[in-house]
Amino acid sequence: MLKTALAGLLRDVAFRQSPQVLPVGYSEMAAPLIRRFCSMSVESLSSSKVDVEASYQGATDQLHDDSDNGSEPGHGANAVRKQVKNHGPKKKHGPFKRGRRGKKLPDRDGPSQEDRHHEMRLPGRDGPSQKAPHHEKKLPDMPFQKRFLFQTVLDTPMSLLMTVLDMWVKAGNCLERNEVLMVLFHLRKQRQYSKALKFMDWIERRRLLNFEERDYASHLDLIARNHGLEAAEKYMERVPEPFRNEVLYETLIVNCVCLDDVQKAEQVFNEIRELSLPLTVSACNQMILLYKRVARRKVADILLLMEMENIKYSRFTYRLLIDLKGQSNDILGMESVLNMMKDNGLEPDFATQTMVAKFYISGGLTEKAEEVIRAMEVYVNASRDATRSLLGLYAILGRPDDVERIWNSYTTPKLEDFLAAIEAWSKLGRIEQVEETFEALVKTSAKLTSKYFNAMLNVYAEHKLLAKGKEFLERMCLEGCPSSPHTWDAIVRLYVDSGELAKADSFLENVTEENPDRYPLFRSYTTLLIGYAKKGDIYNSEKIFHRLKQIRYPGRIPPYNLLLAAYTRAQVTPYGFRERMKADQVRLTKTGIEHLRHLDGLQWVEY
Repeated sequence: MLKTALAGLLRDVAFRQSPQVLPVGYSEMAAPLIRRFCSMSVESLSSSKVDVEASYQGATDQLHDDSDNGSEPGHGANAVRKQVKNHGPKKKHGPFKRGRRGKKLPDRDGPSQEDRHHEMRLPGRDGPSQKAPHHEKKLPDMPFQKRFLFQTVLDTPMSLLMTVLDMWVKAGNCLERNEVLMVLFHLRKQRQYSKALKFMDWIERRRLLNFEERDYASHLDLIARNHGLEAAEKYMERVPEPFRNEVLYETLIVNCVCLDDVQKAEQVFNEIRELSLPLTVSACNQMILLYKRVARRKVADILLLMEMENIKYSRFTYRLLIDLKGQSNDILGMESVLNMMKDNGLEPDFATQTMVAKFYISGGLTEKAEEVIRAMEVYVNASRDATRSLLGLYAILGRPDDVERIWNSYTTPKLEDFLAAIEAWSKLGRIEQVEETFEALVKTSAKLTSKYFNAMLNVYAEHKLLAKGKEFLERMCLEGCPSSPHTWDAIVRLYVDSGELAKADSFLENVTEENPDRYPLFRSYTTLLIGYAKKGDIYNSEKIFHRLKQIRYPGRIPPYNLLLAAYTRAQVTPYGFRERMKADQVRLTKTGIEHLRHLDGLQWVEY
């Protein structure tokens, strides 16, 4: 039924729509923006296109996508992984809950200010400004005996969650621990941390499960994500003494590291030692990860402590050190750590080998990179991870023949293999091969998730193929593909690339308000910030910067360099800029210092 409704929503050029259903994940306010983008001609999109300047591109080279860790081996789930071992998938850490950012949603029973703008109308309807009707929330009619619990939780609105769960229990269902882990896995996977916390609160209030070590740790993690570290510490005080162990403290350290809160992380780390709790390699790894980002000189202190406490390095410890040396362009130091790892009986895995090869390539040591790659080729037929890594490495080296050779070595490629090939061909700029690979991927599975569609949409956004991106976005809607933060990011990039900054801004704000439990990617905001900075639009640059800071992205430094670029382009003195950066513990770069010195000599201009 959903697929039929979506097909009716965006059919042909007129986009004749169903009066009852909007695309999954597309709000009443966001859907018109998407449809309007699809209906616009490429010429009109390209007419106001703004060229990207190298100075601003360089400022974002270090701002990686939220879906990966860039060159960092991990972002802090090691302490928590211990509790869920053999009980479910590993947890992922994402942006911390900050509520609805003080924004009030428009009144659904009457036209909002946005609805009065022509770009926000729903096309294909009679009348100039009619809206799709709003459906009142009601208890879902679901056969509780036949549905999986995780699906029930996912489909239920937050306001009705506890009521529906109580009905689920009254229907004769018994809560099992495996079901709880499955629910939490799906909610974390979709970054619905508020709903996950409400689910855990329901279990605790109704006393449906005897909490164990991993349950308390999971609950603590969700409280920290949604309400901050102070609330998490208060929760720890009411955890029974037998369960207030190193796992709980390590979980708290993970959240401190995600926020780059050095003072709090050091306090919790010292508490572990003061309470004579076992000091584990996981806790030490978290401190190394934190110091690698913000205070590299302190990494040596943790390594010395591990030596004194006779704590053996884990594979992750070596990866952190290799990454630290590689980022510092210390190739000899990186090789030394790699040899130490081998001497201690730990062979580098494919992720580590890929990291080493990339550092060799970036350092201009192509021969050494090829040596690592040849060693990985031995495992082509035995390991899919190695094969996927090779596809990416040969693409970085600019060798399409080797990419094709590795890809042809697959007999029955899996979904992730197709993704690796799509990314490799995209790096090489081979759009025709990218499209062929995607169509082959579609034939292998009857129902693909948005992850695979987003990968293709990102290719078009990356290569600024506006016509293809517009057509593909329409195809996504027609096939009923749900939207996600990655979809939003690609749409923002397509809008910004076409010079439609106001539409990108409006779209991003609307999807954020209509999806309070899901967060746009950090890159989405920086893309928009770059666009405003290039125009010297200080007002909108400050607005986006403030909006970005309201969402506490873990491990992300506020991009003051991009904000300063707006002032530089406008030739306006940014009074108090140094104090703002100092408050956020952000250091000026050499380029930033030069820009500020230049701007300090200018006369203040009101904007």
